Amino acid sequence: MNRLPTVNGRSLNLGQAKVLKSAEKAEARGQGPLARALYERLEVQLAKLDEAETRLRALMEADALERGRGGAVEPGSPPKVRGRDGLETLEASGAVTAMQAAAGARYREAYEAAHRGMASSMALRPGGVRGGLGERPEGPAARQARAVMAVKRMEQAVADRFGDDRPAAAEAIMVLREVAGEGRSVRTLSTSGQRRARLTRRLIEALDEVRSSLDPRA
Repeated sequence: MNRLPTVNGRSLNLGQAKVLKSAEKAEARGQGPLARALYERLEVQLAKLDEAETRLRALMEADALERGRGGAVEPGSPPKVRGRDGLETLEASGAVTAMQAAAGARYREAYEAAHRGMASSMALRPGGVRGGLGERPEGPAARQARAVMAVKRMEQAVADRFGDDRPAAAEAIMVLREVAGEGRSVRTLSTSGQRRARLTRRLIEALDEVRSSLDPRA
């Protein structure tokens, strides 16, 4: 069985090998224009394959990166990132209620302002940690300090729920920070299904305490 030829390290398929052979024959017969046309056809085919493989590698790399963050990349033009925000995913699945998700959004608003001094990536909710209309403007340092205190108050409420059970309190605060604060998915925090279920329960407990700390009537 004859081995198919290669061009620039790429093995040609049967159709491409035939085009290459025809081009070589035309060149040998002195049929320059025909040979050039055949070579150009082969070059175009190989260039398209290179482009497709480059797009596929880029898509696979992007998908691996997004899966590490708890999301994924959907093929398309252009590719779309989906499902990266853990809090929104839990709300959409019904694992957390709308009120718990709203409490998580309030926590994130304070968390981001405290840790990065930037606006929240989620919509502002009424009664958030920011001042309302008619209040004196605050400088960045004052806003950040107020956000730090708000985060501490919410996390202390979570810790108080567990009393002397410090490991449970630490776990609840950890998952609150990772999911509500950073937007990660619970499934990125552990490969164990049992631990993921426990972390989800801890998150729900933490969100309930955050909600209560924001509105004592809740």
